[in-house]
Amino acid sequence: MAPDARHYADGSGRTAVIIGGSSGIGRATAIAFARDGYTVHAASRSVDVSTLALEPGIRHTTVDICDERSVADLAQRLESTIHSLDVLVITAGTARVGRLADLSPVDLQRMLLEHVVGAFRAVKAFRSMLAARQGHVILLLSRMGRRPRLHGHAYGTAKAALEHLAGCLALDLAADGIRVNCVSPGAVDTPLFRANLPFRDPATALPPEEVAEVIVDLAGPRFVGVNDTVIDIPGAPAPGRLSDMPGGAR
Repeated sequence: MAPDARHYADGSGRTAVIIGGSSGIGRATAIAFARDGYTVHAASRSVDVSTLALEPGIRHTTVDICDERSVADLAQRLESTIHSLDVLVITAGTARVGRLADLSPVDLQRMLLEHVVGAFRAVKAFRSMLAARQGHVILLLSRMGRRPRLHGHAYGTAKAALEHLAGCLALDLAADGIRVNCVSPGAVDTPLFRANLPFRDPATALPPEEVAEVIVDLAGPRFVGVNDTVIDIPGAPAPGRLSDMPGGAR
C-alpha cells in the first residue's frame, strides 16, 4: 500500500510544514491543515503565536527562508522529532512591485532570493523527510507571474521563475516518490496585497481561506497521482497589462 493510502485510511499520522505560516495565505493554510487532522508546524521569520494559538494541532517555530543555516536548522530539528513529512507548503515571501523606474536590481535580487532560492533550499533541506513518506511539495505562485504586468518586473518575474523551478523539482524528485505541484491564485486579500496594491479594492480579492482550501484538497487523496501541475484559482480578474496601475499606461 502506498504511504498516502495508509495514512489517509485512518485520518491520522499526517504532518505538514508550512513555511510562511503565520500570516496571510500561509496562516489560513496552517489552520486548514490542522482542521483536516494534520499536525502542523507553522514556520515563519517572526512568530505571532496569538494568531494561531487557539487552533489545536499547530506548533510554531521560526525560520528565515533567505538564510541557509536557518532552513537547515529547522529541518534538523523537525527530523529529530517527526522523522518524516507528508506535506511541505511554501508561501513565504514579500513583494516588490513597481515599474522599471521604481525598482532597482537589488529589488529583483531580493525577490529571486526569497521566492526561488528560498524554495530551492527548503525543498533540498526537507528532501529526505519527504522521501520517507513519499510526500508532497506545494508552492505558491501568482497570477502576476503567469502573465507579464506593468508592475511585475521583480515579484512577477520571481514567481515565473518559481514555476519553472517547480517543474524541474517535480521531474527530479519523482524517483523518490515526491510530488511537486503549485497553486496560482489571483489577487488574495492579505496584508501583502493591501500593502503593495493599495489602489485595488480588497473586496475584489479572494479570501485566503479559499486558497487554503485548494491547497489542502491538492494534498489529499483526490489528487494523489498528480505531479508537475499548476492549479489556477480563479478570482476577480486583475487589471490588464496596460491598465494595472492607477492612470493606466504612462
